[in-house]
Parts: sequence; structure tokens; C-alpha cells
Amino acid sequence: MKALQKAPCGIAQLLLRKFLPERESNDLLGDYAEYYREVSDSRGRAIADLWYGWQIVTAVRMLFCASLRQGYTMFVKNLLYVWRHMKKNRMHAFISVSGLTVGMACFILIALWIYDETHYDSFHANSGRIFRLILHKAAEPGDPGFPSAPYILPRILKEAFPEIEETVLVRDKAYPSAVRYGQKSFYEDRFYFSESSFFSMFSYAFLQGDPASALNGARSVVITRSSAAKYFGTDDPLGKVLHWNETEDLVVTGVIEDVPYDSHLQFDMIASIEFTARNWMTTWRREAAAYVLLREGASRDEVESRISGIILEHHPEDDFRVSLQSLQDAHLTFSHGGSNDKRVVLIFAVLAVAILLIACINYTNISTARSSIRAPEVGVRKAVGARRSDLIRQFLGEAVVLAFLALLFAAFIVEVVLNLYNRNLGTDIALLSGGSIPVLVFLAAVALMTGITAGGYPALVLSSFKPIRTFKHKGRKAGRSAVLRTVLVTSQFATAIIMIILTVFARRQFNYIQKADLGFERTQIIRFQSNGILKKKYELFKERLLQHPGILNVTAASALPHLLFNFNGLEWDGMESEHPVEVNCLYVDPDYTETFDLEIVQGRDFSKTFATDVNEAFIVNASALSMLGYEDPLGKRLSLGGREGKIIGVVKDFNFAPLIFKIDPLVMAVRPDQFHDFLVKVSPDEMPRTLAYMEDIFAEIAPGFPFEYRFIDDFFNMVYRPLQFINLILDAFTGIALFTACLGLFGLA
Repeated sequence: MKALQKAPCGIAQLLLRKFLPERESNDLLGDYAEYYREVSDSRGRAIADLWYGWQIVTAVRMLFCASLRQGYTMFVKNLLYVWRHMKKNRMHAFISVSGLTVGMACFILIALWIYDETHYDSFHANSGRIFRLILHKAAEPGDPGFPSAPYILPRILKEAFPEIEETVLVRDKAYPSAVRYGQKSFYEDRFYFSESSFFSMFSYAFLQGDPASALNGARSVVITRSSAAKYFGTDDPLGKVLHWNETEDLVVTGVIEDVPYDSHLQFDMIASIEFTARNWMTTWRREAAAYVLLREGASRDEVESRISGIILEHHPEDDFRVSLQSLQDAHLTFSHGGSNDKRVVLIFAVLAVAILLIACINYTNISTARSSIRAPEVGVRKAVGARRSDLIRQFLGEAVVLAFLALLFAAFIVEVVLNLYNRNLGTDIALLSGGSIPVLVFLAAVALMTGITAGGYPALVLSSFKPIRTFKHKGRKAGRSAVLRTVLVTSQFATAIIMIILTVFARRQFNYIQKADLGFERTQIIRFQSNGILKKKYELFKERLLQHPGILNVTAASALPHLLFNFNGLEWDGMESEHPVEVNCLYVDPDYTETFDLEIVQGRDFSKTFATDVNEAFIVNASALSMLGYEDPLGKRLSLGGREGKIIGVVKDFNFAPLIFKIDPLVMAVRPDQFHDFLVKVSPDEMPRTLAYMEDIFAEIAPGFPFEYRFIDDFFNMVYRPLQFINLILDAFTGIALFTACLGLFGLA
């Protein structure tokens, strides 16, 4: 009885029995129990328990080492066996490895691209706490909204909500920005304006200057490394003066590294917003995006629910509710100016899985189709004592080894493609060159997952063969396997056909976009960016240009057609709303409709013969007419942004915004002070001579400004460039999926 009391506890004995070698466990347990009693008698029960526990640890260590040795031995054996099998069946090995290589290469490429797209702006230290304000029409629950906020709103939010640590306004491409230093003059398309808190909220790397005070001065500007080299060469840029539009002198107060490609804010220069919007900072005018930085621990949902009605509370005339948008969503929302969209990312994620599955099905089909050849091998192994679990591990090991072999080729393909992709698109997506442990783990996981998925069913099929039947060359009845192979092959080609249909549909949509009748003429029209001198001398510039026979028409506008995102409050007699209704507004020269061949369906066009047209005339589109509800709109009074006038004409609907947006109400008016784009319609004949004439007139009227022009077709193509890229990638991956499916079919032949 006393001896029993001095035995180790039951749980410890069970653990030790579990980890000791099976054939020796009974003898060793008896020896350990006897020694345990001796130690307990001589040194105490506690010391004996510690000794017994150490024996358990030693047993675990020995079992782990034995498992490693066994695993290594099995791996080497499988590797040698796979090598011999590949040498013996070169064609089928080539097909299997090729299919897995292509499938994994596509999967890895798309996975890396998705990771890159979903991690935009993650380099900011506070990226998880920064949100952009989105305004939605309160009366329309499904309104997607737009990323623009009143100038005064950030200040109100910071004062009213302690959860908001900081706010900042950012206005991009707000004005034509001709920048000059000495004899060097360029138009800067990526010229932004912001507040002094910009660099405390966003983490851009400073090379020179103080981030905390760089935008404190009303005439301060921060430039990128490339801009500094372009204007100042090797000279120190700090303190240098840049002339902006020949009207303002800006002092360089900081130099930062070039903005990373994975930032949704892309600028080369950023100046203080004070000198352009000093009179509007306390108004409800909406021209800039607003960002908020939440305090640590603040809940986005709670803050969003509290600020939702802030505009209705402080300025009921604007019928908007407010929401918060993360920085990643700012990049992945087409309708908010993003260069990609979450729906596109989801489509490519599905595409990646589909291609990898097709490759795995290839391997499964080829392996099961050749099962009769390997049946004798299974019979021999089972006859000498191999268990089914041993065979399953062997065949799964073969598939995993092949998958890792294919991974080597896939990694090489990915590196080559990424180099081309990064070089052409200015990105910096890395695979092996990054040397990141998570990337290596990801690659290993992809190979392991692919090997198990591809080899799982063949392992079960091959390991189920009966030795007697295999020796009689009967193998396994082919019925169920043949049916499954038929299902898998059909699934392969069904998936490939679905992808082809989607690709054809996407291609037709893109072709429609390229050839769609937008409702306006867009060929042979040249755009000049406005500048201070050209705006003042616009009538002279227009008159001189029209003297050339190759120039058919000249006009000006506040925005390019198809790129209009300008809103203002509209009021009219008989409106149901108590507050102004937000509509699109376009300010134009009287020759705008003629230049773009817009169709006036009622009334008349703007005309210089009517002096009141400059201040008191409006043309509305057909959609606006439907909203107004007038049967006879001519002469009806309107107020646009507080400016009174009357309707003189109705223009047929045209796509003044990209085709992803429906045609909304539009009001056109003549306001020369809002002209930012000068547009010249030219004859295709003798184009070089016409352009040379235009350059001479431009240099004569606006000396000191660079002569730069673009055809508006280029802007149109720029809008849809992301869609064109997506179509090209979709075409490529669909072709690869079809090739992989055909490769598997060839392997079954």
C-alpha cells in the first residue's frame, strides 16, 4: 500500500507512456516507477516528481528528434522517388509541373497585387486613425456621396468632438499652376494646397525643413526631391522663391522624398491653402477634401454616428449627412476619385483562386487517370506491410514535392513579371527581393496548400487498391473515378468558359466606352491650361487664333467635358425643398456649345449680342429640365449659387462626367472669372503649321509661360486607363486559365 502511494500520478504516467517508444514503453515505465520510489524515499516526493517530469520532457524531445529524422528520411525518399518517377514519365511530369507552375504563378501575382492595392497609404504612422469626410445627400439614402467638405467644417468638428485629435483640408489641382524659377518654367499638374497640420497628420519623409512648421506661412510651399532637382539642380532649395502664375511668390520651406506610388494623394508641390482660400476658411463653400485624425481608442462607428448630422445642425441650407472613409477605401472607390475599386479587387481574387483550382484539377485528373499503372506498386507495398495511411502520406508527399518544385519555377516567373510591371507602372511590388519572412511563409503555404489540394484525392484513390486485385491487373473499378474525372474536367472548362464570357463582356463594355456617343464632339480639340495673363487677355488670344484658317473655333470653360465635378446650390420657383438643391454647374464661353457640337433643343445658345447673357442667363440640360418640372422653361427664373438669372435654352443631355455616372442635372452659365481651360478646335490639315502658329501667338500674349497643350482625347483615355489595364490583365489571365485547362486535357490523352 505504501509503495502504491509513492507511485507517480496517473496523468504523468499516461503522458510518459504516450511519448515513449511503443515497444519499450512497458519495460521503461516499470523501471521509471521503481526509480521514482527510490528517489522519493531518499530525497522526498517533490524531487521525485521533478525527476519524473524531466523524463517526460526528455521523452518528448527524443520523440521530436526521431520524428524529424523520420520526416527527413521520408522527404529524401519521396524526393528520390519523385525524381525517378519524373524521369520515367517525362511528358506527364512536364504537364503536371507546368500546370502547377502556371497556376501558382498567377495566384501569387494576383495575391501580391491585391495586397498592394489594399494597403495604400499604410506607410503613414497613423493610417488606421485617419479618415476622409464624405458628404451624402440626406434625402437619398443610397447616395454614394462625394469627398468634398465645407471649409469651416473641420474646425467645427475639432472643437465639438474631443475624439477628433486633428483635422486638415486638402485641395488638389485647384488652380492652373504655372511655376517659374529664373528661366525655368513648367505647368505643375500635381500642385496641392493644404493647412499647417498636413505633415503632422500624414507621414511624408522630410529631407529638409521642419514638418511641424513647413506650411505655417501663407506663402510657403513644400516640394519633392524631383521638383527640387528640376528647378534648382544641385543648389539648396530652402528659402528660394518660386513664382506661381506670375501673381504670387512662394518661399520653399521644405523638401520631401517623392511621394510614394501607394499614396492616394499624389503631389509634387504643396502650398499653404491660406493664400488661395483665406476669405473662405469660415464659409460653407465646398472645394477641398477634409481629413480627420481620431484619438487613440476612439471608435470610428461612434464618431461617425455623432458627426453624421453636423452640417444639418449648423447649416440647414446644405442637406448633407457626413460619413468617414478610410484611407484604403479612398484609393479603392472609383466614384470618389480612386484609381481602383473594391469590386475589381474581388473579381481578381476570385480569378486567382479559379486559376489555381484549374491547375490542381489538372494534377488530380492526370494522377487518377494513370492509377492503373501505379496499381502494382501499391499492391507490392501493401503486401510487404505498408498501411493505407503510409501510402496516403507517400502520395501526398509526392504531390507536395512537385508543388514545391513548381513553386521554384513560379517564383522565377513572378520575379520577371514584377520587374516589368514595376518598371512600366512605377510601382514597387516585391517578392523574393524583399527578403521578408512573411512572404516566404506565404509562398510555402501556397505550395503546401496546392500540393494537398491537388494530391488529396489521388492519394485516397491509389491507397484504396486491394493487393490481390492489383496483382491480377484489375486495379480498381474505373466507374467512380471516371465519373469524377469527367466532372472535374467539365468543371475546369466550365470555369474557363465563364471567365471567357466575363472577359468578352468586359471587353465589349470597354469598346462601348471608347466608341460611345457622349453627346459632344471630342476630336481635334486642343486644351491649353489657363494662367493669369492668358485669362486677362483671353478675348485678344481668341481673336488672334481665329485669324488662322486651320483654327475652326476657340472657347473656354471651368472644366473639361467628361471631367466635370463642380456643384452649386440651385433654387427655382415652385421647388419643393426648403434648401438649395445641389446640381452640376459648368461655366463656359458663348462659343462652347458650337465648339463641342452640343444640340440646343429649346431656346437659344449664349450670344455676345445679348449683354445680359454674361450675368443673367442659364442653359440647362434635359435632366435638369425634368427636375425643374417646367413644360415651358424659357424665361423662368433660377438662382445658381446666389446668382439670379433666367433660362434661355435647353441642351440635349451629354456625358459631362465619366460613363460610370448617370447624367445628372446640369446648369451652364457664362462666367469668365471661372475659366480654367482654353479649348481650340483645329482642322486636321497641316497640323504642324497650325500648332506652330498657336505657339507663336501664345508666346506673344503670355510670355514667360510654357507652351503646353494636350488633345482632350488624351484626357478621355486617361479617365479610362485603369479600365483598359484591368481588361488587359483579365484577357491575359483568362488565356492562361484556358491554356492550363487544355494542358490537362492533353495530359489525359
